[in-house]
Amino acid sequence: MWQFLFDLDGTILDTTELILNSFVHAFREGLGETVTEDELMVHFGRPLETQFRVMRPSLEDADIHRLVQIYRQHNETEHDRFVAVVPGADKGLRALYDKGFPLGIVTSKRLDLTEHGLRQFGLLDLFQVVVHMDSTPRHKPHPEPVQHALSLMGGRPEQAAYVGDSPYDMTSGKEAGVRTLGLIYNTFTDAVLREAGADVTVHRWSEIVETLLGWAEGEPKPHS
Repeated sequence: MWQFLFDLDGTILDTTELILNSFVHAFREGLGETVTEDELMVHFGRPLETQFRVMRPSLEDADIHRLVQIYRQHNETEHDRFVAVVPGADKGLRALYDKGFPLGIVTSKRLDLTEHGLRQFGLLDLFQVVVHMDSTPRHKPHPEPVQHALSLMGGRPEQAAYVGDSPYDMTSGKEAGVRTLGLIYNTFTDAVLREAGADVTVHRWSEIVETLLGWAEGEPKPHS
């Protein structure tokens, strides 16, 4: 049985506006600086602290911590008002779940916010495992989060796929040895996802389901 793993932000939940607003708020309130959407989008998909460090490498640990706290307070306060389901994600996930495929989440987000977002749209119970920011010492684009999810699910890389919308998702999945499926939604382009290791790229959730089922159905039948 194939295992299907999914990124959360930008793949299942449309959180782009919320994330951008939270970063803008953190830089403005914490540093008195203005950041552009283009500057922020380059780093989408990385853990929060990592993104702040990459964007402002000269900052001290205390400054990074303060920015993270400002970001999180704003993000949590505004979450339910701005977050929506990526079109077709709920229907697609239920279709895969109803066919009996084990599903898992691999995200760089905190566990509490991950579960809250999925529960908000009635999706949490569809997933067998949730690998989050604190699940592994190394994060995407390192393969460890995907490998950890497969280990928890008892899966094998040759019978697994990871779906995401960022190059960090694609690299993590590719280096973990699973099939990689990139969703072109409102963040990264086809070229960026393919260069990072996407086996296939699509624009809609109906295509995600079709591709995943095609991979699973193309699995060689065991010898009797």
